[in-house]
Amino acid sequence: MPKTDSDRISRGIQFSQIILFNLIPAVGVLYLGWSARLLILAYFIETIIAILFHAVRLWYVNYRWGDEPETKSRALELARMNSGNQMPASILPFFMMAVFGFFCFVQLMVLGGFASKAFPEGIFTSMYRAATGELAWVVMTFLFLQLTRFFLEVIRGEYQNTPSESLFFQPFRRILVQQLTVILGGFVILLGGTNSYVFVLVLVTLLIDLFFFFLHNQRFRTTFTKNDPEAERQFDELKRMM
Repeated sequence: MPKTDSDRISRGIQFSQIILFNLIPAVGVLYLGWSARLLILAYFIETIIAILFHAVRLWYVNYRWGDEPETKSRALELARMNSGNQMPASILPFFMMAVFGFFCFVQLMVLGGFASKAFPEGIFTSMYRAATGELAWVVMTFLFLQLTRFFLEVIRGEYQNTPSESLFFQPFRRILVQQLTVILGGFVILLGGTNSYVFVLVLVTLLIDLFFFFLHNQRFRTTFTKNDPEAERQFDELKRMM
């Protein structure tokens, strides 16, 4: 299959995944009467699952292509861009889970204090009961979608000869969306917002996801940078991280 066709299919699958991941909260708000409380918990659950799968992705990319000469060459180039700093690829999955896991833990603690009335049993107990109760189908759906995404990446050789170090910051996008959801959702809880406000929150997170998707579009790059070399360099660095 020509590379352009393969890229087009890959982009189409990525776009479909974005819609599916955001469709679940939308269905919850519109048809299942989710409150801001449940929406926030659903986004947290999604983020935790995404982090765990990304740790597996980092391990697989390094295991599958880490010893390839082209991969090592790109890793050295990346290290030079980062002033010579390079962490061993074999420990990146554990380091990533520690970094982003700690970030999520702090967010949960802050949310538990910020909106304590919405979580009278405590934020961690509330999340556990939601994940094993009314949001159990959400957990299973997110697991299935992430597993499908990873399987397709393996089949297509998505990250062939890509240093796992260059993929480290990919979950930052989901963390950013999650943080926005927590902050805005916390205000919705405090102000007693209706489902219409919660649905607006879902739309905002969808727009952010779509922005990051189109960040990888060549036309968007040209419009944003206006063919300025320095702007293109900064744009490509931002895209690499996302």
